[in-house]
Amino acid sequence: MTDSSRCYHHGNLRDALILATAELIEESGSTAFSITDAARRAGVSNAAPYRHFRDKEDLLDNVRDLAFMGLHERLEKTRDANGAQAGTVAAVTAMGLTYLQYARDKRAFFALMWEDRGQMQPERQNLPHKREGFDLLLTAIETYLVQTEIQSELSGLNPRAIRIATQLWAIAHGIATLEQNQLLDLFDKTAQADQVLVESTEGLLSGLVPEGSAPAGH
Repeated sequence: MTDSSRCYHHGNLRDALILATAELIEESGSTAFSITDAARRAGVSNAAPYRHFRDKEDLLDNVRDLAFMGLHERLEKTRDANGAQAGTVAAVTAMGLTYLQYARDKRAFFALMWEDRGQMQPERQNLPHKREGFDLLLTAIETYLVQTEIQSELSGLNPRAIRIATQLWAIAHGIATLEQNQLLDLFDKTAQADQVLVESTEGLLSGLVPEGSAPAGH
């Protein structure tokens, strides 16, 4: 289902059920199946899932976390591939483009990652890998702020970087969601997701640079 799938083996019942559920979602494009279907797909008894998961929603939470892990891996690869450009607009933009591509490649999982299934109690929001991708974007923003001398040093919590990273994540997520729902070109028939992302990111970041200064390279 994601690049992380290779880490799981059917000798582990819990992971086998998570992977079986992920495969069902990927094939059907929805979560309209029962926990019994997942058990059947994994080749175990109907009672087996309940040894590891409270119910179907608990099982889906684990699939959701696997999707976040996959997003993190994609963003890590993007960061490493753009290491020589760290601190530039191009490096930050590459993170956003990776987010868009992940949403396209993992359409059903992208929806599952963020949807409110009516059961999102606070304790179910704290998935182990949910924040990791955002933290990579945050680091890229912090590096950009230093490189452009908007901020000379960073230590501890940096509210400005968090705010900018949140704005850029909102842009990328909004574009991805509109694209998935075939609404991005509703008003502008020429709108292309990647172009909108690039122009929006460049516009936001260039607006941070003091007048007379040049933004970090593209």
